[in-house]
Amino acid sequence: MKINFKLPIIYISIVILSTVLVIVSKNIKDNLDVKKNQIRFLEKNLSNKKSQLANIHSKLLDKKINIENLLFEDGINFVNNSNKKFSIGSQNYLLKEFNSSDIIFAKHPAASSSAYIDYYKDQIFLTTATGQIVYTNIEDFEKKSFTLKPIKTNIQKLIKYSEFFSSSGFGIKDILINNNNIYVSYIKEHKKDCFSLSILKAELNFEYLKFVNFYSPEKCVNKDEKFFDDHEHDYLVAHQSGGRLIISNNKLFFTTGDFRYRILAQDNSRDVGKIVSIDLNTNEKKILSKGHRNPQGLYYHSDLNYLFSTEHGPSGGDEINILNLNQNFDKIPNYGWPLSSYGRHYFDNNDDNDIRYKLSPLKDSHSKYGFIEPLKYFNPSVGISQIVGVNKDFYETDGNVLFVGTMGTAKKLKEGMISLYFFELKNNKIIKDQFIPVKSRVRDMIYHNENNYLVMYLETNNALAIFKKVN
Repeated sequence: MKINFKLPIIYISIVILSTVLVIVSKNIKDNLDVKKNQIRFLEKNLSNKKSQLANIHSKLLDKKINIENLLFEDGINFVNNSNKKFSIGSQNYLLKEFNSSDIIFAKHPAASSSAYIDYYKDQIFLTTATGQIVYTNIEDFEKKSFTLKPIKTNIQKLIKYSEFFSSSGFGIKDILINNNNIYVSYIKEHKKDCFSLSILKAELNFEYLKFVNFYSPEKCVNKDEKFFDDHEHDYLVAHQSGGRLIISNNKLFFTTGDFRYRILAQDNSRDVGKIVSIDLNTNEKKILSKGHRNPQGLYYHSDLNYLFSTEHGPSGGDEINILNLNQNFDKIPNYGWPLSSYGRHYFDNNDDNDIRYKLSPLKDSHSKYGFIEPLKYFNPSVGISQIVGVNKDFYETDGNVLFVGTMGTAKKLKEGMISLYFFELKNNKIIKDQFIPVKSRVRDMIYHNENNYLVMYLETNNALAIFKKVN
């Protein structure tokens, strides 16, 4: 009788393979558990170090000593450590990142540092969110490394409260340079626990910037403010303050957030939750639009005579909006917040007795309730930031092309976060769009026409970066 050994061999092989897979799977699981524990330890250790640094800095500030004055005495150093290639359709681009270890304070928990940028002629200017101002020549981005030179200012004499100079939601919100003047928006403390989005101005000087108050509202937002006897807001949130600045046609446009005092966005007597203009000749102030939660991007398109703005939604519902300045409005254009939104409240508790639902119902339509619909909304949110337009040399098309920065948190990354969002517009419709994964929070962005660069501040990577077209 002939014995068939093939079948037992197959069984033995399966058993051996299964045993190996079990052992390998267990080893992988054990390694993953070890890695998770290591990550938790590092996160806890990093959190402790941040708290220790904040405590040291707070004590030094009490003694009128600012760490950054020492760090930035000789400027801020940047080194090119990363070059990445991307394509938009058939057109190719290069992202060059220049990293720095000198900027140490961030204004968001998911960021390593925070700063804002602008340019004037051939100079790029950067201000940290704590008020340090430095500059360099745009041509330095073709080098391997460069140093942004410091400019002394009187900001520390004008602003006294400690949260401004530390890792908190308070601080500088934008920088703008125009016609030999420099403007910074910031959160001003009017009195204890009462704040506003305000603007400082100085004549441009590379030795010393003497800032004076340019704009500040009469009413500040008090953290204990109540609007009805039975209603209290969650708490004052400095992150939700807006602050974006642009100038066109001799008017300064700026955005203000609601500080999480939602119903103020519908109050015509308050600047909160608005887009505002100030005539630089007459100083006349005008509310251009209302019903905004936290607009952090603003761009004026001269060919269209449109204001494009971007706005943080609550949990979901980030928006890109258009304000058509060709129209004559008989009332202030209203974008709906907090009555309409495609997002949901963070406190979503389905409690019909929670008065916050009655005051801010977040209806799932804008136009149905008489509000202006967004050009586009993102749900889930992408952590939307600045918006800029580019010319035909940067992207060849017969439409209008704009770029939007996105942020998002490190722990809950979703599609579209830590990216550039490109879109092409025709007849007020987006006909083409794309996310470009730069893998860092894009806090600020400008377009430098002469060099055909998008210049960005990437606050996850502590980096200045240029995004340029290549062959």
